[in-house]
Amino acid sequence: MSRLPDFVIIGAAKSASTWLHLALREHPAVYMPGEETAFFEDPNYREEDLAPLSEALQAAPSDKLLGIKCPNYLCTPQCAPRLAKHLPNARLIAILRNPVDRAISQYYHLIRAGQIPVVSADVAFSRYLAGHYDPPYAQQIVIDFGRYGMGVENFRRRFPPEQLLILTDLDMRNSPLDVFSRACGFLGIEQTAMPLQGSVPRNQGVYLLPVLRFIQRMNHYGQTYDAATGVARLRPGLLGWGARYLARLGSRASAASRTFVRAQEPAVSAKTRAALLEFYLPDIIRLEAMTNIDLSAWKIVREA
Repeated sequence: MSRLPDFVIIGAAKSASTWLHLALREHPAVYMPGEETAFFEDPNYREEDLAPLSEALQAAPSDKLLGIKCPNYLCTPQCAPRLAKHLPNARLIAILRNPVDRAISQYYHLIRAGQIPVVSADVAFSRYLAGHYDPPYAQQIVIDFGRYGMGVENFRRRFPPEQLLILTDLDMRNSPLDVFSRACGFLGIEQTAMPLQGSVPRNQGVYLLPVLRFIQRMNHYGQTYDAATGVARLRPGLLGWGARYLARLGSRASAASRTFVRAQEPAVSAKTRAALLEFYLPDIIRLEAMTNIDLSAWKIVREA
């Protein structure tokens, strides 16, 4: 392979990593593929075969900084050693969200995608926190992907601290412009005009159960899922395409209506939020100790 990525957005899922991806793609000195690059988490990954990665990056101009993004890398244990093996000098960026909010958002996202049953969040999380996962991959995707302290520690064992930039949703609330500026400085590129019209990423989640059921049904017609990993495969033909189109249309219409329909806010009780916070609190404290980032705001149970 002639060229490897200069930087990687490694996480976290449902934490504005897509916003950062889109913002950096607009920078004239940066090239990033439009899609996520899942090479280092691929179940079929082979150390000696970089052809899939090379194919994903073949359009990259030689005069631009080359970056990739996959938010699952941060908390997928095998990704850190794989990245260290192939990209030892890469700069890594992680943007993190309150893990309680992230878990809830991820849960509803998987319902919408048709990957988990439509069950109230309070019931589902009580089962998860008791160790009962249906399907099994919900443990990693919903719960473990919010254990940032574990993930950061895994990467810091293999990369020096100066190669890892950690940003948070607290930074985003204060100033998206500052987040973009810090990312540019970390990558050694000049800050251009604020991308995406300076907007804060808006939660596009769908939380109204009747709408979720419709979108889920359409996604069932539009794609299949591996029972062990949850990896999606698109169904071929007009029926599959049409079902996916209707699912996207339903998602967008529902997200657009959230301004007017309060019932579409995540239906999660304070009791469930408190239980999730109790689960994540040791990891939050661990992350604070490693990074010296004040995460006091994450230690408070708040309403949706």
